[in-house]
Amino acid sequence: MKTDKYKLIELAKNHLRGENTSSKITFDDLYKGLVQYDQFGYAAEILLAKIDENEKKGEPVSIDMYHKLAKNIYKDTTLSGYFKFDKALNILKTYCSLDDTDDCETLGIAGAIYKNKWKFNHQFKNLLQSRAYYKKGYELWKNNYLHLYSEYTAINYAYINELVACKNLEQLKLKEEITDEIIKRFTTSQNVRKDIINRYVNENTVSLKNTVPDKWFYATLAEAYFGTRQYDNAIHFIKLYISENHENWEVKTFVQQLYHIAAFQETEKKFKDLPEDHPFEIQKIDTKKQKECFLALENNEEDNLTTSEFESKKEGKVGIGLSGGGFRAALFHIGVLAGLAEKDMLKDIEVMSCVSGGSIIGVYYYLKLKNLLETKDDEQITKCDYVTIIKEIEIEFQAAVEKNLRVQVFSNLFKNIKMYNEKKYSRSYRLGELYEKYFYLPLFNKYLEKKVTAIYMGDLFINPKNVIGFNIYNDNWKRKNKVPQLILNATSANTGHNWQFTASWMGEPPTYISDVLDVKPRLRRMYYQNAPEEYKKFRLGYAVAASSCVPVLFEPLLLSGLYKDIDLELIDGGVHDNQGIASILEQECTSIIISDGSAQMANSYKSVSNELSLFLRVDSILQERVREIQLLDLKSRKYTDSINQLYIVHLKKGLGQLPVSWINCTDVNRRILHDAEIEDINELLDYGLMKKIQQQLSEIRTDLDSFNELESYALMFSGYQQTINEVDYKSDHTQAQWKFKNIEASCTLPAKESRLINQLTVSSYVPFKILRLSKPLRYITILLGIAISLFLVIYFYNNWGNTTPVFSFGFTYREIASIVLLFVVALNHKFAKYINVKSRVKKNIFFIAIIFTGFILSNLYLLICNNLYNKLGKIK
Repeated sequence: MKTDKYKLIELAKNHLRGENTSSKITFDDLYKGLVQYDQFGYAAEILLAKIDENEKKGEPVSIDMYHKLAKNIYKDTTLSGYFKFDKALNILKTYCSLDDTDDCETLGIAGAIYKNKWKFNHQFKNLLQSRAYYKKGYELWKNNYLHLYSEYTAINYAYINELVACKNLEQLKLKEEITDEIIKRFTTSQNVRKDIINRYVNENTVSLKNTVPDKWFYATLAEAYFGTRQYDNAIHFIKLYISENHENWEVKTFVQQLYHIAAFQETEKKFKDLPEDHPFEIQKIDTKKQKECFLALENNEEDNLTTSEFESKKEGKVGIGLSGGGFRAALFHIGVLAGLAEKDMLKDIEVMSCVSGGSIIGVYYYLKLKNLLETKDDEQITKCDYVTIIKEIEIEFQAAVEKNLRVQVFSNLFKNIKMYNEKKYSRSYRLGELYEKYFYLPLFNKYLEKKVTAIYMGDLFINPKNVIGFNIYNDNWKRKNKVPQLILNATSANTGHNWQFTASWMGEPPTYISDVLDVKPRLRRMYYQNAPEEYKKFRLGYAVAASSCVPVLFEPLLLSGLYKDIDLELIDGGVHDNQGIASILEQECTSIIISDGSAQMANSYKSVSNELSLFLRVDSILQERVREIQLLDLKSRKYTDSINQLYIVHLKKGLGQLPVSWINCTDVNRRILHDAEIEDINELLDYGLMKKIQQQLSEIRTDLDSFNELESYALMFSGYQQTINEVDYKSDHTQAQWKFKNIEASCTLPAKESRLINQLTVSSYVPFKILRLSKPLRYITILLGIAISLFLVIYFYNNWGNTTPVFSFGFTYREIASIVLLFVVALNHKFAKYINVKSRVKKNIFFIAIIFTGFILSNLYLLICNNLYNKLGKIK
């Protein structure tokens, strides 16, 4: 019986603390269990402890133990690729004599490490090193194949040769440029595969030559047959392989390698115009048979693997980043999700990295997706289901946005009192409760028989229908409709590091924190069940609030008692990484979509008026530079093939401007460097919006106040248009009937633009939007101001010569002196800390002013101004 994953982790922790766990589980069973659940980090740690124990006792440490240690280190996804590959290689060099070894296992592990290192940084030298180690292992196997069951070095040598050939093919522009080196690599790969088949399988059959197979044997033969285009024989050995018990990582490695070989064959098919006797043997490549092989891998007899799904499996892990930017960004993201739903890409997303406004919509979408995946079988879910989800979101989310959460924060008198009486309960906590009240609880309770009043991070776990014991790391790769890992990003104000919330854990990830460049301690991640009692059940709304509590507008979310002597303060995730890129890279995604609805720095043509303005400008420059560096890093990864696909959509797309020339300049701008700037503001951009509309959309406020339908649907339409224009995906692209398309004419036709233009003109402002938008209200306000001014002028004119005080407060000199003395003492910290006058003064002065006034004004605003603003922005 399998031991529970978390029980194994607890046993590993106890073992590492020095507790004798042998009475509960043997060391070998503990190690195997951890590997079975992909807990390579804990597996490596208990191996290190075992090695230390053996060395202290003077007992020998087997080479197999060092092999296992190296494998667990390079497979550990919690370690940075900049560290783990070199660390694993150093172990092989130090303890396994890598440089002059004749051990096939050592050579095979070294080849695998360099292969994965190449996948990480795409340095071609790593691919050549991998090939060299696999080649040496292959030659050893070839000379002693009956007694040396290390045929996997041979099959990987074949794989690397074809990989090198195809990488060179992808660089070619003309088919006539195929070099002898490319042909040599391909021919070598085929000869090695045939060599493997001939040594173990009887000719013209699939019967074995009395060979006792090892754990990789059937996989090796299946890959050899698949690579030589003998698909029927490949299916035979695939079925034999999956009928055996294997570690999950072993099955994943095998399956992924087959998909890569299928991708190689697709590349080779592009050169079909070469003479018929060319070496690629493309006439033997059969896409239908390939699909049958993959269906056999999934133990599925039905031919339901679509072309788009087949292509997506070869592209690798898909991740999406939903940026910060308040409700503006969230609404833009809805349009992006709509475009991805039409392109049938939402089913392939495995990682959702969300920041601030992206977290608000990301969680909302995730709750919808959770219900879909838990109520329909994987095979029954279609593109239409995803389209339906987004259609519901565009209506429901918009209705919730109109509630104006920023003002709602002060609308409850008792919550106001609590915010000012309790240190921990801040506006950020109140914001988190409002997220749940207006966004998540109505949605979550819709799917529950027994209603709840709070949602916790653990409630986000998705248990797909008819799948027992689903594990996102072990089982997700088998699914057609992926279960995404949702990551909500905040920033630790204490360390400056990225802080992540997921359904199972929270904390600072170790992957991209360098202890050489950043010497601050990392606040370790923890599973919620291991956290202090107060945090074992962490509210979903609080996690979203931590991700979106913009500094100054909201206080940091205080988590005291989580780490010893540390008052952890979490602030907006956009302070550290506003596009959520770091978390996507940490999860090793190879296809990346970035939806960027964040604010980008505007031009400034006048001198800065004061020091505060300069400080704010400097902060904007820093944020802009961080964004630029991160996106350039992604582009460089795409340029070097470290990632397969990269799509970036943002609100200033297509709004580039030509360089500004100096006064009296006679030198024209170089056309070779810059695309022609669209001068007519009514002209359509590449993705179909008028330039002036997109310009105004890019200037909309990034706030958490109310967004009416005109603003919201224009933002959605922009995100949608960019996505369907940018994303090239093989699917049946039929356009859905989106509600936000009701605004299409206003975004594309000058004759229909006036109402939208009027709205967007005021959408960049935070205060007094309603006055700018409503002429009657503006005139009433002006007349009211004039009337009050006239009243005051007349009043003071009539009483100008009156020497009797109009208002008498009845204070004695003693009382006045006491009040003055009280203020003087209150301002002196030395006295205040003893008699707490400062606190009393603060309460006396601000309690009524802020608590009651805030309560009254916020409710008046919500009742009158907010409703009017939403009504003025309704789409007719």
